[in-house]
Amino acid sequence: MNTIDDAIQAFAEASDAPPNEALQWALDHWDEAVPRFLAMLEGYTDGSDDTEPTLDAMFFIVHLLGDRGDQRAYQTLCRLMLDEEKLVSALGDEACVSTLKGVLIKCFDGDPAPLRAVVESTEAESITRGEALLALAWLARDGRIPEAEFRTYVGELFQTMQPREPDYIWYTLIVTAAMLGYQEFAGMGATMIRDGLVPEEWLTLAEYPDLMATGDPEGKNGLQAEEVEPFGNIIESLAEWPWDEPFDEEEEAARTPVINPLRHIGRNDPCPCGSGKKFKNCHLVAE
Repeated sequence: MNTIDDAIQAFAEASDAPPNEALQWALDHWDEAVPRFLAMLEGYTDGSDDTEPTLDAMFFIVHLLGDRGDQRAYQTLCRLMLDEEKLVSALGDEACVSTLKGVLIKCFDGDPAPLRAVVESTEAESITRGEALLALAWLARDGRIPEAEFRTYVGELFQTMQPREPDYIWYTLIVTAAMLGYQEFAGMGATMIRDGLVPEEWLTLAEYPDLMATGDPEGKNGLQAEEVEPFGNIIESLAEWPWDEPFDEEEEAARTPVINPLRHIGRNDPCPCGSGKKFKNCHLVAE
């Protein structure tokens, strides 16, 4: 591993394990590597670089930028979130609901407007909108944006967010308000559930008071319970990543989701599909 090209090639070729030597080289030669990484991210996002090596390397580039908290990546990452096909092609489903919000938190440049644009976009995928909202919630509770301003924003979302129909973004909004201990929105949340914007398969009126009771009105315990936190060390974080394994039809059949009443599965329980993920990060999202 001697050059940035060597590292990028290693990223592009990695499939069943993290390319730790290349990752460490990039971290050790950050000033040399980061201009290339930023250019590749920008080119991939705006469509000027749609080459296969760039796509194949993007997963590691995004997480390296998150490890270093490079603020120059923040606004480009927010734009990438508005194109779900490109986002998932680069990061995969797992990162989109587990590490992406942590990368955004680390790379935040002080301007909440790009994240708000994702939250409010009806063109963005609803799960991605929710991840942007959770990132904003951490930034508010961490004091990196004024919490009073974010609290007002949450109230505005209850009143104006679209679509006014069942959508996962409503579920995330209710959970966000609950986790931050924003008790003044309990009535609005109950109305969302009662009106069907949050289907009973995701959250019932009977369960809602228990959810509100778990909130932390001053600290970050509620957010951490939802696995919302800044991205950490890339090598440690990816050590237990669910890397692709050879396709096994019998194993795949065993992982087929069990059809059952989802309200009886706790959000933090193991998903019944056998993926090993928590229900909230797997088939609750899929549903």
